[in-house]
Amino acid sequence: MIPTEKIEAQYYKYRFHFVCFPEHLYFLHGYINGNDIYINKNDSIEMQSLTMLHEVVHAEVDAGCDLTDHRPVKTIRSEGFANRISRRDVKRYLA
Repeated sequence: MIPTEKIEAQYYKYRFHFVCFPEHLYFLHGYINGNDIYINKNDSIEMQSLTMLHEVVHAEVDAGCDLTDHRPVKTIRSEGFANRISRRDVKRYLA
């Protein structure tokens, strides 16, 4: 079982969609909309796994706020928290 399949099995209440993002969004690795999580299928398996966990943390912890504007302190804290948790947990799936 590849890491992304393990994460999908673990977090079965979310629907993961692997899509190609447009060129002007090349920097974007993932996006969440309710229980639908969109992952850039052009990324490596490691980056896809990390992004999946990152977006799951947002889904479970954030209160449904829009985090696309990276200037507010609230967004910076949310992104930092999601980054720390996803980097810690991804090791379990990549091993």
